[in-house]
Amino acid sequence: MWNKAFEQLRQRLTFTYAAIFGVLILIIVAVAYTLIWWAILAHEKQELVSKIYHEAEEWIAIREEPCSAVAIQTGSMLAYFVAPDGKTVILNQLGDGNVGKALMRHRDEWPKKMDTARLLRMHGGKNEPSNTRYRYLAAVAPVKDGDKVYGRLYMFKNFEFYYTAAFNTLFWLLCVALVLFSAACAFGYWLAGRNIKPISLMYRRQQQFTADASHEMRTPLAVMRLAVQGMQEDTDSTYSDFSKESLSMLQSENRRMTRLTEELMELARSDEGILPVAQEKLDFTAICTETGKHMELVAASHGLLLKQKIADGLTVQGDEHRLRRLLVILLDNAIKYGAEGGTISFDVAKKDDRICIRVADYGCGISDEDKEKVFDRFYRVDKARSRAQGGLGLGLSLALAIVKQHHGKIQILDNKPCGTVMQVLL
Repeated sequence: MWNKAFEQLRQRLTFTYAAIFGVLILIIVAVAYTLIWWAILAHEKQELVSKIYHEAEEWIAIREEPCSAVAIQTGSMLAYFVAPDGKTVILNQLGDGNVGKALMRHRDEWPKKMDTARLLRMHGGKNEPSNTRYRYLAAVAPVKDGDKVYGRLYMFKNFEFYYTAAFNTLFWLLCVALVLFSAACAFGYWLAGRNIKPISLMYRRQQQFTADASHEMRTPLAVMRLAVQGMQEDTDSTYSDFSKESLSMLQSENRRMTRLTEELMELARSDEGILPVAQEKLDFTAICTETGKHMELVAASHGLLLKQKIADGLTVQGDEHRLRRLLVILLDNAIKYGAEGGTISFDVAKKDDRICIRVADYGCGISDEDKEKVFDRFYRVDKARSRAQGGLGLGLSLALAIVKQHHGKIQILDNKPCGTVMQVLL
């Protein structure tokens, strides 16, 4: 069972594979359609030129006209016979209909070189509907008997049937392509699952190790904390200054390790999707006000002034404990990286149909490169400073998890002229 992140990765890989397969299928269909069409067209051109030679022989022998009356009437086959000068008309079998008029309007497009053919695409005349189209294959060949040249014979074959057949062929090719694309999507989904399965397995093992290790560390850390506390409270023993300092250091590191294990457990549960999130209607104004008062003291201990601007009547649907944790993380982060002796802004207001939380500091700011990484676990912008202030590099990872659990959005913005703004929309 994969979590949401791996399912999204599988969907993205499926989309990529489907796009690649889709492009390949379209290329194959386009190439196949083009080759079939040009093969048919080349064959018909050759056949029409051969027919002109045959009809020319018949005309020389018995003066038989190239096209029958039925062919002219239906427009299936038409002919135009002119003398060598190109002006004197020997035989006009274009008929008196719209097709013949269209052919005469497009006379400049008739093939000029002997024994060649070309496709004519013509529009209807003024008295015809605007969407009227005529498609004819035109060919020309000389009419001669030995060395005597009688002229040139043009013949025109109605090509509408071939266009209809080509479009029908294209339609069925696209239907086949759609079936193949559907099969490719299914195959891509299976292939994506197969490819990310080893990664998912490693991730699950790492996740399980993190959760198990965090859980197992809680008891020894608690024992160590109580032992150190007992030693510090033992008034009967005499400790040197070095020993007292060492005990204080052990107590401090124990608190840090305890917090680390708790946050790792919470993140592991969040990844598993088993972290329960209460959905209650909360007085968010009260939550922000109480949290702000508490963090105001923390800011003061760092020589910072926390300015608060919290709108009245704000309510939100969510988990009170996790939302308080979110606010503490954002404010604590701003206090850690705020300019010494400066201010921190804590603004909460309604924006459209959402609640907008903005925590701004006037510190050194975050580079664009770091903005993409600060939500990664254990990543710290200023590692030396974070370590000195007890930072674990997990705060913003937890903040992101909490925001996602509440279907919100978190952004890192620049605070002009300097500093950073953490903005959350709930």
